[in-house]
Amino acid sequence: MRYKQVIISIVCVLGLSVGVTQYDKLMNKKDENSSSDDSEFEVPPEDRPGNRGDGGGRDPNNSPELCPQMDKPLLALVPQKNFGYTLASHPTFWLYIPGYSKSIDFTLIDDKTEDKIYQTNFNVESERGIISLKLPPAAPPLMVGKEYRWLFVFNCGDGTKDLLADGVVARNKANDSLSSRLNSATTVMEKIDIYAENGLWHETITELGNLRRSNPDDVAIKTKWNSLLQQKYIRFENYDLTSEPIQDCCDVGGQ
Repeated sequence: MRYKQVIISIVCVLGLSVGVTQYDKLMNKKDENSSSDDSEFEVPPEDRPGNRGDGGGRDPNNSPELCPQMDKPLLALVPQKNFGYTLASHPTFWLYIPGYSKSIDFTLIDDKTEDKIYQTNFNVESERGIISLKLPPAAPPLMVGKEYRWLFVFNCGDGTKDLLADGVVARNKANDSLSSRLNSATTVMEKIDIYAENGLWHETITELGNLRRSNPDDVAIKTKWNSLLQQKYIRFENYDLTSEPIQDCCDVGGQ
């Protein structure tokens, strides 16, 4: 009888020990998740053909093409799936410019009909770094539910072959829940988290990029910016864009 009581006691202790171990693992996992960046961008499942960053080198077996003054190719700052959602009728696009060019051509095309929606040309008046281009008021507004292909053609000059980056943007309409959350947000950082959770790429990078440009010494903003650019399915191989300055470029006005 005493032997059975000892066995039962050992089993109980072992069971308690296993239970505590499982609980510790669960709590550790919860802590790990809690310490992750709350604003991690929710990459949409959509995948579109595009060329966000090979600088015109379409063949993956070949090195990317460069302008003579470049050491790295042109990049369009979009997720690796070459696709991004927006709520805006006139969204903002972000590029990494690794050198000076005479000009950049921007074209917007209906991705279904292939009709040209808008085209403009602007000069790059900045040093190497990250720039943004807002679709100007003169351009037709993006329609909700439609997909548009955008193309940036980088003019190297001196007869050198131009470089291309392209991808797809689609405009969504905010539902009541999303609108309510955005209206209730008290800071830009809160809005950025909401945009990121809902896979709104153009709002996420634009709001965060503008904050980073205006507050280059803010540690919290820098951390969030770095986290976004280094996130899986967004980061660019062989680049450290987190160290690149965000330039004041480019004003295309009412073109």
